[in-house]
Amino acid sequence: MKSTPRVYLACLASYNAGILHGRWIELDGSEDLRECLLEMLACSPIEDAEEWAVHDHEDCGHLGEYPGLDRLEMVEATFKRAGAEGLDWELLCAFCDHAGHELEPESVALFQESFSGSGFSLVDWCRQFFEDTGEIGRIPEHLRRYFDFQAYARDLEINDVFTVEHGGETHVFWNN
Repeated sequence: MKSTPRVYLACLASYNAGILHGRWIELDGSEDLRECLLEMLACSPIEDAEEWAVHDHEDCGHLGEYPGLDRLEMVEATFKRAGAEGLDWELLCAFCDHAGHELEPESVALFQESFSGSGFSLVDWCRQFFEDTGEIGRIPEHLRRYFDFQAYARDLEINDVFTVEHGGETHVFWNN
């Protein structure tokens, strides 16, 4: 199942009057965000409602309660770009969360530049990396069994890479 970022926009006038009034909106571009917000406020049981807040969200990174429409539109644009690039949205969110980046269209390029592959573990990824790059061939055949991939993986994670666990795999990213 593909996740889609979505937010619950709540009317603050209603909330302050003890009434829960709001609307879930998917940030996939299928609806105009500003129009949905204005419609939700217009349908408020409190007259002339103007203020709103995000009272819940899913798959949107770190939004906070008052992100502003610009921030929500940025998440929406990022989701569209990630989809156009064929990226796993949840993995992109986990990458941004781990790396301390906001979800924005530029995050897609940073993800693509940093991503180095996946494996069952970092040690398994290291073994494959050594084979793919030809480095394993630089170690004499009779010494290869003594190479400590676990220690190499530990050193890589300390200095050069970080990992994100997602979908039963370890995804490896170069530190930039």
